[in-house]
Amino acid sequence: MIFLKWNLQWIIKQKDGCFHFDEKLSFPSEMFHNLSQINGLKDVHVQGQGRLDTKNHQLYVDFQIDGEMILPCAISLEDVDYPFHIESNVIFAFYKPQDDEEVIEVKKNIVDLTPVIFQEIMLEVPMRVVKEGVSLKTQGHGWKVLSEEDEKHDEDYIDPRLAKLKDYFKDKE
Repeated sequence: MIFLKWNLQWIIKQKDGCFHFDEKLSFPSEMFHNLSQINGLKDVHVQGQGRLDTKNHQLYVDFQIDGEMILPCAISLEDVDYPFHIESNVIFAFYKPQDDEEVIEVKKNIVDLTPVIFQEIMLEVPMRVVKEGVSLKTQGHGWKVLSEEDEKHDEDYIDPRLAKLKDYFKDKE
């Protein structure tokens, strides 16, 4: 797995504290074992630029992510490739931020963009997808989907195990 990490000393050495990046990331399948809404990621490509503000001790990173999510079909649970494109930006702080600041605190002068990328992707996972050409099963072993006609027929049907109860209340009247 490739990580998008930068050391503060490396960032400072860049011309005016500005740098560009263009990387392909891979996420191991083990990351998705406990997630029901996504089965994996493939062809994740991240590109963008960073700019260090030495006066405020902050790093501004603008980036875009392209790739494909592997999602379970809502009907058949088969894998569905779902392309995505995300544009985002984030601010890293090289100090202890206040609670109301929308920045990410940098630990040990190492900026790690990888968890931010994963979080951005997870926020874009759709509620459900349906694989093209999949149809809803209407019956299986011991079950079937009822139509309105079947429902009307079932209203008149009396379970033979309960049929004697019908006569029980006639005597009470």
